[in-house]
Amino acid sequence: MKYQENFNGSRSELADYVKKMIPELFSGKMLIEGKGVSIPQDSDLDYKVKYDENEDGGSFSFKVSWENDLPEEEEEELEIDVD
Repeated sequence: MKYQENFNGSRSELADYVKKMIPELFSGKMLIEGKGVSIPQDSDLDYKVKYDENEDGGSFSFKVSWENDLPEEEEEELEIDVD
């Protein structure tokens, strides 16, 4: 399920938000739409920084992703006797 929060403000307000958000993220106190954000400690993380700019405007994003380790399913063997 996806959770997100949107904000609109000045560059200074963005800086204040980032300064507050990062410590919350790594201390386990960050909430998005009331859902706690938890980055796994024992998984490989993929992260990327993206910047885009054109005549209409621009964007900057930082994304972190990971795969959840699912337990492997055991394969069943089927024996058939043919006489």
